[in-house]
Amino acid sequence: MKPTATASVAGSIPGRLAPAISGPQYFALAFGCIVGVAWIVVLGSLVARAGPGGTAIALSIGGVAVLLVALCYAEMAARRPAAGGELVYAFDLGGSGAAYATGWTLALIYTATCAFEAISIGQLVGLLFPALQGPELYRLLGHEVRLGGILIGLGCALGLWLLNVQGARGSAAAQQWTTYVRLGFMLIFLLVALAYADPANLDPPIPGATASAKFIAVLAVLGTAPFWYGGFNVVATATEEAATSMAVVGRALVFAILASGVFYIALVLAVSALVPPTQLAALELPAAQAFEIAMGTSVVAKLVLVTAILGNLTAWNALLMAGSRVYFALGRARLSPAALGRVNAGTGVPGVALALVSLISVLGLLLGKGFVLPLVNIASACFGVTYIVTCLALLKRRRDESDTVPAFRVPGGRPVILAALLAAIAITLVALVQPWLVSGGSIPVEWLTIAAWVVLSGVLWWNMRQAITAVPEAERAALLGGGRTPVPEWQGSCA
Repeated sequence: MKPTATASVAGSIPGRLAPAISGPQYFALAFGCIVGVAWIVVLGSLVARAGPGGTAIALSIGGVAVLLVALCYAEMAARRPAAGGELVYAFDLGGSGAAYATGWTLALIYTATCAFEAISIGQLVGLLFPALQGPELYRLLGHEVRLGGILIGLGCALGLWLLNVQGARGSAAAQQWTTYVRLGFMLIFLLVALAYADPANLDPPIPGATASAKFIAVLAVLGTAPFWYGGFNVVATATEEAATSMAVVGRALVFAILASGVFYIALVLAVSALVPPTQLAALELPAAQAFEIAMGTSVVAKLVLVTAILGNLTAWNALLMAGSRVYFALGRARLSPAALGRVNAGTGVPGVALALVSLISVLGLLLGKGFVLPLVNIASACFGVTYIVTCLALLKRRRDESDTVPAFRVPGGRPVILAALLAAIAITLVALVQPWLVSGGSIPVEWLTIAAWVVLSGVLWWNMRQAITAVPEAERAALLGGGRTPVPEWQGSCA
Protein backbone atom coordinates (compact mmCIF):
# COMPACT_ATOMS: atom_id res chain seq x y z
CA MET A 1 0.00 0.00 0.00
CA LYS A 2 1.05 3.56 -0.56
CA PRO A 3 1.62 5.33 2.73
CA THR A 4 0.15 8.79 2.92
CA ALA A 5 1.39 11.83 4.77
CA THR A 6 -0.08 12.07 8.24
CA ALA A 7 -1.91 15.10 9.51
CA SER A 8 1.12 16.06 11.58
CA VAL A 9 3.33 15.95 8.50
CA ALA A 10 0.92 18.00 6.47
CA GLY A 11 0.69 20.46 9.30
CA SER A 12 4.48 20.86 9.30
CA ILE A 13 4.57 22.21 5.74
CA PRO A 14 6.36 25.58 6.08
CA GLY A 15 4.34 27.23 3.32
CA ARG A 16 2.52 26.77 0.04
CA LEU A 17 2.86 29.11 -2.90
CA ALA A 18 -0.44 30.70 -3.87
CA PRO A 19 -2.08 30.21 -7.33
CA ALA A 20 -1.30 33.33 -9.35
CA ILE A 21 -0.13 32.47 -12.91
CA SER A 22 -2.44 32.17 -15.94
CA GLY A 23 -1.97 30.20 -19.19
CA PRO A 24 -0.78 33.17 -21.30
CA GLN A 25 1.60 34.08 -18.49
CA TYR A 26 3.11 30.58 -18.56
CA PHE A 27 3.68 31.04 -22.31
CA ALA A 28 5.33 34.39 -21.58
CA LEU A 29 7.51 32.84 -18.86
CA ALA A 30 8.69 30.06 -21.18
CA PHE A 31 9.10 32.12 -24.38
CA GLY A 32 10.58 35.06 -22.53
CA CYS A 33 13.19 32.80 -20.97
CA ILE A 34 13.95 30.75 -24.10
CA VAL A 35 14.31 33.78 -26.37
CA GLY A 36 16.14 35.98 -23.91
CA VAL A 37 19.33 37.75 -24.92
CA ALA A 38 21.63 34.95 -26.11
CA TRP A 39 20.53 35.45 -29.71
CA ILE A 40 22.20 38.87 -29.87
CA VAL A 41 25.21 38.12 -27.64
CA VAL A 42 26.22 34.68 -28.96
CA LEU A 43 24.69 34.51 -32.46
CA GLY A 44 27.84 35.80 -34.17
CA SER A 45 30.10 33.10 -32.74
CA LEU A 46 27.61 30.36 -33.70
CA VAL A 47 27.23 31.50 -37.31
CA ALA A 48 31.02 31.88 -37.54
CA ARG A 49 31.38 28.23 -36.51
CA ALA A 50 28.66 26.56 -38.57
CA GLY A 51 27.51 29.15 -41.10
CA PRO A 52 23.87 30.16 -41.57
CA GLY A 53 22.82 26.78 -42.96
CA GLY A 54 24.66 24.75 -40.35
CA THR A 55 23.35 26.92 -37.52
CA ALA A 56 19.77 26.64 -38.81
CA ILE A 57 20.12 22.85 -39.13
CA ALA A 58 21.56 22.51 -35.63
CA LEU A 59 18.85 24.69 -34.09
CA SER A 60 16.16 22.73 -35.96
CA ILE A 61 17.48 19.37 -34.75
CA GLY A 62 17.95 20.72 -31.25
CA GLY A 63 14.46 22.22 -31.28
CA VAL A 64 12.82 18.91 -32.22
CA ALA A 65 14.83 17.06 -29.55
CA VAL A 66 13.93 19.59 -26.88
CA LEU A 67 10.26 19.59 -27.95
CA LEU A 68 10.10 15.83 -27.30
CA VAL A 69 11.53 16.42 -23.85
CA ALA A 70 9.14 19.33 -23.23
CA LEU A 71 6.17 17.04 -23.88
CA CYS A 72 7.46 14.84 -21.06
CA TYR A 73 7.79 17.92 -18.85
CA ALA A 74 4.19 18.90 -19.60
CA GLU A 75 2.82 15.51 -18.56
CA MET A 76 5.09 15.25 -15.54
CA ALA A 77 4.04 18.72 -14.40
CA ALA A 78 0.40 17.67 -14.69
CA ARG A 79 1.15 14.66 -12.48
CA ARG A 80 3.39 16.52 -10.00
CA PRO A 81 2.48 20.24 -9.85
CA ALA A 82 4.92 21.43 -7.20
CA ALA A 83 7.60 24.08 -6.73
CA GLY A 84 11.04 22.86 -7.72
CA GLY A 85 10.06 20.91 -10.83
CA GLU A 86 12.75 18.37 -11.65
CA LEU A 87 14.02 17.93 -8.09
CA VAL A 88 10.51 16.72 -7.15
CA TYR A 89 10.56 14.32 -10.10
CA ALA A 90 14.01 13.09 -9.04
CA PHE A 91 12.66 12.28 -5.59
CA ASP A 92 10.23 9.86 -7.23
CA LEU A 93 13.19 8.11 -8.84
CA GLY A 94 15.69 7.80 -6.03
CA GLY A 95 14.61 9.57 -2.86
CA SER A 96 16.37 12.36 -1.04
CA GLY A 97 19.82 11.78 -2.54
CA ALA A 98 18.53 12.04 -6.10
CA ALA A 99 16.41 15.08 -5.22
CA TYR A 100 19.40 16.79 -3.59
CA ALA A 101 21.71 16.14 -6.56
CA THR A 102 19.10 17.30 -9.08
CA GLY A 103 18.17 20.31 -6.99
CA TRP A 104 21.75 21.53 -6.87
CA THR A 105 22.15 20.85 -10.59
CA LEU A 106 19.16 23.15 -11.13
CA ALA A 107 20.70 25.64 -8.73
CA LEU A 108 23.85 25.68 -10.88
CA ILE A 109 21.75 26.23 -14.02
CA TYR A 110 19.93 29.22 -12.58
CA THR A 111 23.08 30.55 -10.93
CA ALA A 112 24.91 30.45 -14.27
CA THR A 113 22.06 31.85 -16.34
CA CYS A 114 21.24 34.68 -13.92
CA ALA A 115 24.92 35.63 -14.02
CA PHE A 116 24.76 35.49 -17.84
CA GLU A 117 21.79 37.88 -17.87
CA ALA A 118 23.42 40.23 -15.36
CA ILE A 119 26.59 40.48 -17.45
CA SER A 120 24.69 40.85 -20.73
CA ILE A 121 22.41 43.70 -19.64
CA GLY A 122 25.37 45.97 -18.98
CA GLN A 123 26.87 45.13 -22.35
CA LEU A 124 23.60 45.83 -24.20
CA VAL A 125 22.77 49.09 -22.45
CA GLY A 126 26.39 50.19 -22.94
CA LEU A 127 26.07 49.62 -26.68
CA LEU A 128 22.83 51.58 -26.87
CA PHE A 129 24.25 54.38 -24.70
CA PRO A 130 28.08 54.24 -24.96
CA ALA A 131 28.56 57.02 -22.40
CA LEU A 132 27.22 54.67 -19.71
CA GLN A 133 29.98 52.06 -20.14
CA GLY A 134 32.29 53.81 -17.69
CA PRO A 135 35.99 53.13 -17.10
CA GLU A 136 37.63 49.73 -17.32
CA LEU A 137 38.19 48.21 -13.87
CA TYR A 138 40.08 45.02 -14.82
CA ARG A 139 40.24 42.25 -17.44
CA LEU A 140 39.13 38.62 -17.09
CA LEU A 141 39.44 35.86 -19.72
CA GLY A 142 40.61 38.46 -22.23
CA HIS A 143 37.69 40.88 -21.80
CA GLU A 144 37.37 44.15 -19.91
CA VAL A 145 35.02 44.57 -16.96
CA ARG A 146 33.67 48.12 -16.83
CA LEU A 147 32.19 50.08 -13.96
CA GLY A 148 29.14 51.10 -15.98
CA GLY A 149 28.25 47.48 -16.76
CA ILE A 150 28.45 46.54 -13.10
CA LEU A 151 26.28 49.48 -12.01
CA ILE A 152 23.68 48.83 -14.73
CA GLY A 153 23.49 45.16 -13.79
CA LEU A 154 23.24 46.05 -10.12
CA GLY A 155 20.35 48.43 -10.78
CA CYS A 156 18.46 45.87 -12.87
CA ALA A 157 19.01 43.16 -10.25
CA LEU A 158 17.54 45.44 -7.61
CA GLY A 159 14.58 46.34 -9.83
CA LEU A 160 13.74 42.71 -10.62
CA TRP A 161 14.03 41.78 -6.96
CA LEU A 162 11.60 44.57 -6.01
CA LEU A 163 9.17 43.40 -8.73
CA ASN A 164 9.26 39.76 -7.65
CA VAL A 165 9.18 40.34 -3.92
CA GLN A 166 5.76 41.98 -4.33
CA GLY A 167 4.24 38.68 -5.51
CA ALA A 168 4.12 36.27 -8.46
CA ARG A 169 0.97 37.83 -9.91
CA GLY A 170 2.65 41.16 -10.62
CA SER A 171 5.90 39.71 -11.97
CA ALA A 172 4.00 37.28 -14.23
CA ALA A 173 1.81 40.10 -15.58
CA ALA A 174 4.87 42.25 -16.31
CA GLN A 175 6.43 39.25 -18.06
CA GLN A 176 3.33 38.75 -20.21
CA TRP A 177 3.00 42.29 -21.53
CA THR A 178 6.73 42.79 -22.04
CA THR A 179 6.80 39.58 -24.09
CA TYR A 180 3.96 40.83 -26.31
CA VAL A 181 5.84 44.08 -26.97
CA ARG A 182 8.97 42.10 -27.84
CA LEU A 183 7.06 39.90 -30.29
CA GLY A 184 5.91 43.02 -32.11
CA PHE A 185 9.44 44.41 -32.34
CA MET A 186 10.79 41.04 -33.53
CA LEU A 187 8.26 40.91 -36.36
CA ILE A 188 9.21 44.42 -37.47
CA PHE A 189 12.96 43.84 -37.79
CA LEU A 190 12.54 40.42 -39.40
CA LEU A 191 10.33 41.98 -42.08
CA VAL A 192 12.92 44.71 -42.61
CA ALA A 193 15.61 42.04 -43.02
CA LEU A 194 13.59 40.39 -45.78
CA ALA A 195 13.52 43.68 -47.69
CA TYR A 196 17.32 44.14 -47.52
CA ALA A 197 18.42 40.49 -47.73
CA ASP A 198 20.90 39.29 -50.37
CA PRO A 199 20.79 35.47 -50.76
CA ALA A 200 24.40 35.51 -52.01
CA ASN A 201 25.50 36.27 -48.45
CA LEU A 202 24.26 32.84 -47.33
CA ASP A 203 27.06 31.14 -49.28
CA PRO A 204 28.64 28.94 -48.05
CA PRO A 205 25.75 27.63 -45.96
CA ILE A 206 28.14 25.45 -43.92
CA PRO A 207 31.89 26.27 -43.77
CA GLY A 208 34.53 23.57 -43.97
CA ALA A 209 36.64 21.94 -46.68
CA THR A 210 35.52 18.37 -45.89
CA ALA A 211 32.33 16.63 -44.84
CA SER A 212 33.82 15.84 -41.44
CA ALA A 213 34.72 19.50 -40.91
CA LYS A 214 31.16 20.50 -41.75
CA PHE A 215 29.80 17.85 -39.37
CA ILE A 216 31.99 19.08 -36.50
CA ALA A 217 30.87 22.66 -37.22
CA VAL A 218 27.18 21.70 -36.97
CA LEU A 219 27.90 19.59 -33.88
CA ALA A 220 29.51 22.59 -32.18
CA VAL A 221 26.27 24.56 -32.46
CA LEU A 222 24.08 21.55 -31.69
CA GLY A 223 25.91 21.24 -28.38
CA THR A 224 24.52 24.61 -27.31
CA ALA A 225 20.90 23.79 -28.28
CA PRO A 226 19.83 22.99 -24.69
CA PHE A 227 20.80 26.52 -23.73
CA TRP A 228 18.93 28.12 -26.64
CA TYR A 229 15.72 26.26 -25.78
CA GLY A 230 16.44 25.56 -22.13
CA GLY A 231 14.28 28.24 -20.60
CA PHE A 232 11.12 26.21 -21.15
CA ASN A 233 11.63 24.28 -17.92
CA VAL A 234 11.11 27.37 -15.77
CA VAL A 235 7.45 26.42 -16.14
CA ALA A 236 8.04 23.19 -14.21
CA THR A 237 9.42 25.05 -11.21
CA ALA A 238 6.32 27.28 -10.98
CA THR A 239 3.46 24.80 -11.49
CA GLU A 240 2.51 25.01 -7.81
CA GLU A 241 1.35 28.56 -8.60
CA ALA A 242 -0.91 27.66 -11.55
CA ALA A 243 -4.20 29.55 -11.65
CA THR A 244 -5.33 27.49 -14.66
CA SER A 245 -5.58 23.82 -15.67
CA MET A 246 -2.43 21.80 -16.26
CA ALA A 247 -3.65 21.05 -19.79
CA VAL A 248 -3.42 24.77 -20.54
CA VAL A 249 0.03 24.90 -18.95
CA GLY A 250 1.20 22.00 -21.13
CA ARG A 251 -0.05 23.62 -24.33
CA ALA A 252 1.57 26.94 -23.37
CA LEU A 253 4.87 25.11 -22.97
CA VAL A 254 4.66 23.45 -26.40
CA PHE A 255 3.65 26.67 -28.18
CA ALA A 256 6.54 28.55 -26.56
CA ILE A 257 9.12 26.10 -27.95
CA LEU A 258 7.58 26.11 -31.44
CA ALA A 259 7.49 29.91 -31.52
CA SER A 260 11.10 30.09 -30.29
CA GLY A 261 12.35 27.69 -32.96
CA VAL A 262 10.66 29.66 -35.73
CA PHE A 263 12.18 32.91 -34.47
CA TYR A 264 15.71 31.52 -34.11
CA ILE A 265 15.84 30.01 -37.60
CA ALA A 266 14.28 33.10 -39.22
CA LEU A 267 16.74 35.34 -37.34
CA VAL A 268 19.83 33.34 -38.34
CA LEU A 269 18.90 33.32 -42.02
CA ALA A 270 17.71 36.94 -42.08
CA VAL A 271 20.75 38.44 -40.37
CA SER A 272 23.21 36.26 -42.32
CA ALA A 273 21.64 37.45 -45.57
CA LEU A 274 22.21 41.13 -44.75
CA VAL A 275 26.04 41.20 -44.99
CA PRO A 276 28.80 38.93 -46.37
CA PRO A 277 29.85 36.09 -44.02
CA THR A 278 33.41 37.39 -43.49
CA GLN A 279 32.03 40.77 -42.44
CA LEU A 280 29.35 39.19 -40.26
CA ALA A 281 31.93 37.12 -38.36
CA ALA A 282 33.88 40.27 -37.45
CA LEU A 283 30.89 42.03 -35.85
CA GLU A 284 30.58 42.10 -32.08
CA LEU A 285 26.78 41.97 -32.14
CA PRO A 286 25.80 40.94 -35.69
CA ALA A 287 22.07 40.67 -34.92
CA ALA A 288 22.05 44.46 -34.50
CA GLN A 289 25.05 45.75 -36.43
CA ALA A 290 24.19 43.89 -39.65
CA PHE A 291 21.06 46.05 -40.01
CA GLU A 292 23.09 49.23 -39.65
CA ILE A 293 25.55 48.12 -42.34
CA ALA A 294 22.87 46.93 -44.78
CA MET A 295 20.57 49.95 -44.37
CA GLY A 296 23.11 52.71 -43.72
CA THR A 297 21.16 53.82 -40.64
CA SER A 298 21.15 52.79 -37.02
CA VAL A 299 17.37 53.05 -36.47
CA VAL A 300 16.58 49.33 -36.85
CA ALA A 301 19.83 48.37 -35.11
CA LYS A 302 18.71 50.36 -32.08
CA LEU A 303 15.31 48.67 -32.22
CA VAL A 304 17.07 45.30 -32.18
CA LEU A 305 19.08 46.40 -29.14
CA VAL A 306 15.94 47.58 -27.34
CA THR A 307 14.31 44.21 -28.13
CA ALA A 308 17.36 42.43 -26.78
CA ILE A 309 17.32 44.50 -23.58
CA LEU A 310 13.64 43.64 -23.06
CA GLY A 311 14.52 40.01 -23.78
CA ASN A 312 17.28 40.13 -21.22
CA LEU A 313 14.87 41.42 -18.60
CA THR A 314 12.13 38.86 -19.37
CA ALA A 315 14.62 35.99 -19.33
CA TRP A 316 16.22 37.25 -16.13
CA ASN A 317 12.81 37.69 -14.51
CA ALA A 318 11.78 34.12 -15.41
CA LEU A 319 15.13 32.69 -14.27
CA LEU A 320 14.96 34.63 -11.03
CA MET A 321 11.51 33.23 -10.37
CA ALA A 322 12.57 29.69 -11.27
CA GLY A 323 15.82 29.81 -9.31
CA SER A 324 14.08 31.11 -6.20
CA ARG A 325 11.50 28.28 -6.46
CA VAL A 326 14.29 25.69 -6.68
CA TYR A 327 16.06 27.03 -3.59
CA PHE A 328 12.67 27.32 -1.88
CA ALA A 329 11.84 23.68 -2.65
CA LEU A 330 15.25 22.55 -1.33
CA GLY A 331 14.70 24.51 1.87
CA ARG A 332 11.10 23.40 2.35
CA ALA A 333 12.15 19.75 1.94
CA ARG A 334 15.00 20.23 4.44
CA LEU A 335 17.63 19.51 1.76
CA SER A 336 19.23 22.90 2.36
CA PRO A 337 18.96 25.48 5.17
CA ALA A 338 15.30 25.67 6.22
CA ALA A 339 15.28 29.46 5.98
CA LEU A 340 15.18 29.12 2.18
CA GLY A 341 11.80 27.39 2.49
CA ARG A 342 10.05 30.34 4.12
CA VAL A 343 7.16 32.10 2.39
CA ASN A 344 6.49 35.78 3.00
CA ALA A 345 3.07 35.97 4.67
CA GLY A 346 1.95 39.12 2.90
CA THR A 347 3.04 38.38 -0.68
CA GLY A 348 3.21 34.57 -0.81
CA VAL A 349 6.70 34.51 -2.35
CA PRO A 350 9.82 32.72 -1.06
CA GLY A 351 11.56 35.87 0.13
CA VAL A 352 14.85 34.43 1.41
CA ALA A 353 15.34 32.26 -1.69
CA LEU A 354 14.52 35.24 -3.92
CA ALA A 355 17.10 37.38 -2.14
CA LEU A 356 19.74 34.65 -2.52
CA VAL A 357 19.29 34.32 -6.30
CA SER A 358 19.32 38.12 -6.65
CA LEU A 359 22.60 38.26 -4.74
CA ILE A 360 24.10 35.58 -6.98
CA SER A 361 23.11 37.65 -10.02
CA VAL A 362 24.99 40.63 -8.60
CA LEU A 363 28.11 38.56 -7.86
CA GLY A 364 28.02 37.23 -11.44
CA LEU A 365 28.61 40.78 -12.67
CA LEU A 366 32.21 40.55 -11.51
CA LEU A 367 32.98 37.78 -14.05
CA GLY A 368 32.62 40.00 -17.11
CA LYS A 369 31.61 39.06 -20.66
CA GLY A 370 34.61 36.77 -21.14
CA PHE A 371 32.70 34.20 -19.11
CA VAL A 372 29.52 34.38 -21.23
CA LEU A 373 30.17 31.39 -23.55
CA PRO A 374 31.37 29.08 -20.72
CA LEU A 375 28.16 29.92 -18.85
CA VAL A 376 26.18 28.89 -21.94
CA ASN A 377 27.99 25.54 -22.13
CA ILE A 378 27.64 24.86 -18.39
CA ALA A 379 23.89 25.47 -18.50
CA SER A 380 23.53 23.29 -21.61
CA ALA A 381 25.18 20.27 -19.96
CA CYS A 382 23.16 20.67 -16.76
CA PHE A 383 19.90 21.11 -18.65
CA GLY A 384 20.60 17.78 -20.34
CA VAL A 385 20.95 16.03 -16.99
CA THR A 386 17.60 17.37 -15.76
CA TYR A 387 15.96 16.30 -19.04
CA ILE A 388 17.10 12.72 -18.44
CA VAL A 389 15.73 12.81 -14.89
CA THR A 390 12.33 14.06 -16.07
CA CYS A 391 11.97 11.44 -18.83
CA LEU A 392 12.91 8.60 -16.46
CA ALA A 393 10.56 9.90 -13.78
CA LEU A 394 7.69 10.01 -16.29
CA LEU A 395 8.30 6.42 -17.38
CA LYS A 396 8.19 5.37 -13.74
CA ARG A 397 5.09 7.40 -12.96
CA ARG A 398 3.25 5.92 -15.94
CA ARG A 399 4.12 2.42 -14.73
CA ASP A 400 3.10 3.07 -11.12
CA GLU A 401 -0.05 5.03 -12.02
CA SER A 402 -1.23 3.19 -15.13
CA ASP A 403 -4.86 3.88 -14.22
CA THR A 404 -4.32 7.64 -13.84
CA VAL A 405 -5.20 10.03 -16.69
CA PRO A 406 -3.46 13.40 -16.14
CA ALA A 407 -4.68 16.64 -17.66
CA PHE A 408 -1.87 16.51 -20.25
CA ARG A 409 -0.47 13.35 -21.83
CA VAL A 410 2.47 12.92 -24.22
CA PRO A 411 1.11 12.28 -27.75
CA GLY A 412 2.32 8.88 -28.95
CA GLY A 413 2.85 7.57 -25.44
CA ARG A 414 5.83 5.46 -24.38
CA PRO A 415 7.69 5.40 -27.77
CA VAL A 416 7.78 9.21 -27.80
CA ILE A 417 8.96 9.30 -24.18
CA LEU A 418 11.77 6.84 -25.01
CA ALA A 419 12.73 8.99 -28.01
CA ALA A 420 12.82 12.00 -25.70
CA LEU A 421 15.04 10.09 -23.27
CA LEU A 422 17.50 9.21 -26.06
CA ALA A 423 17.46 12.84 -27.20
CA ALA A 424 18.17 14.00 -23.63
CA ILE A 425 21.12 11.60 -23.35
CA ALA A 426 22.51 12.79 -26.69
CA ILE A 427 22.07 16.44 -25.69
CA THR A 428 23.98 15.85 -22.45
CA LEU A 429 26.87 14.01 -24.11
CA VAL A 430 27.27 16.59 -26.86
CA ALA A 431 27.14 19.48 -24.38
CA LEU A 432 29.82 17.86 -22.21
CA VAL A 433 32.15 16.83 -25.04
CA GLN A 434 31.85 19.93 -27.24
CA PRO A 435 33.86 22.29 -24.95
CA TRP A 436 36.72 19.78 -24.91
CA LEU A 437 36.71 19.49 -28.74
CA VAL A 438 37.24 23.24 -29.10
CA SER A 439 39.70 23.55 -26.22
CA GLY A 440 42.59 21.92 -28.05
CA GLY A 441 42.85 19.04 -25.59
CA SER A 442 43.13 21.16 -22.43
CA ILE A 443 40.65 20.89 -19.55
CA PRO A 444 37.75 23.25 -20.36
CA VAL A 445 36.77 25.91 -17.85
CA GLU A 446 33.24 24.45 -18.04
CA TRP A 447 34.43 21.11 -16.63
CA LEU A 448 36.33 22.87 -13.86
CA THR A 449 33.30 24.96 -12.91
CA ILE A 450 30.98 21.93 -12.81
CA ALA A 451 33.54 20.02 -10.74
CA ALA A 452 33.82 22.90 -8.28
CA TRP A 453 30.02 23.02 -7.95
CA VAL A 454 29.89 19.25 -7.31
CA VAL A 455 32.48 19.64 -4.56
CA LEU A 456 30.60 22.58 -3.03
CA SER A 457 27.27 20.74 -2.98
CA GLY A 458 29.02 17.63 -1.62
CA VAL A 459 30.51 19.62 1.24
CA LEU A 460 27.08 21.09 2.03
CA TRP A 461 25.53 17.60 2.01
CA TRP A 462 28.23 16.33 4.38
CA ASN A 463 27.68 19.22 6.79
CA MET A 464 23.88 18.78 6.70
CA ARG A 465 23.74 14.98 6.48
CA GLN A 466 22.37 14.47 9.99
CA ALA A 467 19.58 17.03 9.50
CA ILE A 468 18.78 15.62 6.04
CA THR A 469 18.57 11.99 7.14
CA ALA A 470 16.53 12.94 10.24
CA VAL A 471 13.52 13.71 8.00
CA PRO A 472 11.62 10.50 7.04
CA GLU A 473 11.10 9.97 3.32
CA ALA A 474 7.32 10.04 3.76
CA GLU A 475 7.54 13.46 5.38
CA ARG A 476 9.94 14.75 2.73
CA ALA A 477 7.51 13.62 0.00
CA ALA A 478 4.80 15.72 1.64
CA LEU A 479 7.16 18.67 2.00
CA LEU A 480 8.18 18.52 -1.67
CA GLY A 481 4.57 18.31 -2.79
CA GLY A 482 3.39 21.10 -0.57
CA GLY A 483 1.39 18.64 1.51
CA ARG A 484 -0.79 17.28 -1.29
CA THR A 485 1.27 14.65 -3.11
CA PRO A 486 1.16 10.95 -2.16
CA VAL A 487 4.39 9.13 -1.41
CA PRO A 488 5.74 7.13 -4.39
CA GLU A 489 5.29 3.35 -4.31
CA TRP A 490 8.97 2.55 -3.77
CA GLN A 491 9.01 4.46 -0.48
CA GLY A 492 6.51 2.21 1.29
CA SER A 493 9.16 0.65 3.47
CA CYS A 494 10.24 4.05 4.73
CA ALA A 495 6.92 5.05 6.27
